[in-house]
Amino acid sequence: MSGARSAVFGAILAVAVAVSEQGLVRLVDASGAKDQPATVLVLLLAAFLGVLTAVITRTLQLPGAAAPTALVLGWILVPPILGAIPSTATHLFARTAALSVSEGLALVVATIAASITLGVPGER
Repeated sequence: MSGARSAVFGAILAVAVAVSEQGLVRLVDASGAKDQPATVLVLLLAAFLGVLTAVITRTLQLPGAAAPTALVLGWILVPPILGAIPSTATHLFARTAALSVSEGLALVVATIAASITLGVPGER
């Protein structure tokens, strides 16, 4: 696999993670869950996003480190970049690079879920 292909698919995956993560947070906010139930929902959805990212990484035959890297980039780097683009469509998914405690915990859960998923040997 060429490095350029991995980099391009990794960048696309990081943008998809950023959009999905913001969508999941908005979904939890719209559900009306408060405090602890909202945190539990965010953590469960983050774990699902981590597993989904790992499955996509394996399906595209990307290196195993692409899933956790895409999760971290999608959570921390992509939202401020989307905020720098002068468009109303990108501002929906923009935020600062600073993570709250629950967002940081959700990132950890998603990364662990992706790592565990990638640790399971695939069928041949």
